[in-house]
Amino acid sequence: MKPRVFLPAILSGILLWMSFYPLNLGFLAYFALVPYLTLVRAENVSRKRRYFAAFVGGLAFYLPALQWIRVAHPAMYASWIGLSLGCAAFFSLALFLLRQLDRLGKPPLALTLPVVWVALEYVRAHFPVGYPFLQSLGLHQLVGFAWYFLGHTQHDYPMMIQVADLGGVYLITFMLATSNGALAEWLFRSKTVRGWLRWPVVHQLGFFREMWMAAFAILLFLFTYGYGASRLIHTEFEKGPLVAALQANFTQDLKSGNPKQLWDEYNRLCENSAIRRPDLIVWPETCYPINYTLIEVEKGTTKPVPEEFQKWMKLNIDLQNHAMRNWRTNVLLGSGLEVWNGERIVKSNSALLLEPDGTLAGRYDKMHLVPFGEYVPMKDSLPFMKWFTPYTHDYSCTPGQKFTRLAFMSGDVQYTFGTLICYEDSDPYLARQYNLKMGDERPVDFLVNISNDGWFRGSEEHEQHLAICKFRAVEARRSVVRSVNMGISAIINSDGIIQALPHNSVKESLHWVGPVTDRVRLDKRDSFYAKWGDWAPAACWGILVLGLLLVRRKGSRHEAATK
Repeated sequence: MKPRVFLPAILSGILLWMSFYPLNLGFLAYFALVPYLTLVRAENVSRKRRYFAAFVGGLAFYLPALQWIRVAHPAMYASWIGLSLGCAAFFSLALFLLRQLDRLGKPPLALTLPVVWVALEYVRAHFPVGYPFLQSLGLHQLVGFAWYFLGHTQHDYPMMIQVADLGGVYLITFMLATSNGALAEWLFRSKTVRGWLRWPVVHQLGFFREMWMAAFAILLFLFTYGYGASRLIHTEFEKGPLVAALQANFTQDLKSGNPKQLWDEYNRLCENSAIRRPDLIVWPETCYPINYTLIEVEKGTTKPVPEEFQKWMKLNIDLQNHAMRNWRTNVLLGSGLEVWNGERIVKSNSALLLEPDGTLAGRYDKMHLVPFGEYVPMKDSLPFMKWFTPYTHDYSCTPGQKFTRLAFMSGDVQYTFGTLICYEDSDPYLARQYNLKMGDERPVDFLVNISNDGWFRGSEEHEQHLAICKFRAVEARRSVVRSVNMGISAIINSDGIIQALPHNSVKESLHWVGPVTDRVRLDKRDSFYAKWGDWAPAACWGILVLGLLLVRRKGSRHEAATK
């Protein structure tokens, strides 16, 4: 009888899905991959059946986990299915790499699984051209999908996520994968499990090797836990500026279809918050309903400014006067931006810092744009790609180029912050840049994340997005102020712990209308991860490549010996 391969793979997919929102059973991640690992050493299974089973297991995870994408718009059903298929392929690729390494005398899965899983999470986070090393080749563009990492399941356990300031969320994934590998080795020794899988007795592993692997997994867990406990023991954080992060409850169709109502609601929230005299009020992404306009003409350009553009420029003065009369404090606006550069109008998704008198103090232009949401990939060479977007007009934005550090005054004290717009808080590379000294600029005092999640209408996307943001706070060792339209706004301290919400709990805050107001906790600690970056996945890739070279060498020797 053929060994069972589809059921274990599907079971792993379901367990992984249960580890994330909406169920949020993070403890399942310590053994969720164990059934999937039976595919590594199952015998009498064709290659096609083995890898297809792994792919089906991946679909069992990603199809329900990513179903919130389809909620945005009927056109996004294709994006949901396409992204799920692409992510599920990593399950088959991981199985292939594990089986290749298994040819080196069946090394323990407690060692090979974390190496392979971390290496592939890094690939998925930057695929296809988001890898920083491509910058020197001129091929780099910030893309990738850094959601649903194995390590993200631990967001509710503060002691388990502090290690992210050493090597990012990848180190937490490594620890969890080690646990899965060690448990798998123990279970595969069981006659009951081998019988159920129809495995021969030859798959018994050395008892002492299993003991060593179990000890390694336990020590890794204890190190993670112990390091987390030590990092949570510190003096009370210094209280910084008083910040109000605004949150309303607009679905995307209402937000884009009724700009007056959008303005009225957020202006009301802003004016009410201003009564408490906060040092900074933060609006969510693109919730200022009119594109802000600027003229930045390059030298030598002779084309006149279009008349229609000049009319829009007058609205900037109206906004300045309104802010000076009614807000009377620093305000970070989430707004579309149109810049006339002397040749054409360049559009950006931006965060604009207005001073108490309404003048523009600085701006940050979003660098990591969302495919089909902010640009159409290969729209010139593949025109049909526009079918997968929720828009009928040309909405393409130009990515920003600078890690702008915005500054404002609170009395005699100047505070600086870095901005992450929308899903930029899911990119580990971006947040950690703000913990570094850049030229004459010191590390920022805190981070701000503005987002518009009204596309997803109360689905689990909102909670998962908040969970991911916690890791950026730990990795950069900076508090994060989140202002999210129809999402879950929050202030997260640099230990990755939610400090303030709009309402009593995460669930109750989802559709709440009102600000999150509190003083930002300031952390002056450095971050090893901010300085040294993705050394953990780089090390895993080094080990993986070395292992594959040894496999190839071993195969060449065997081939030569049999001639």
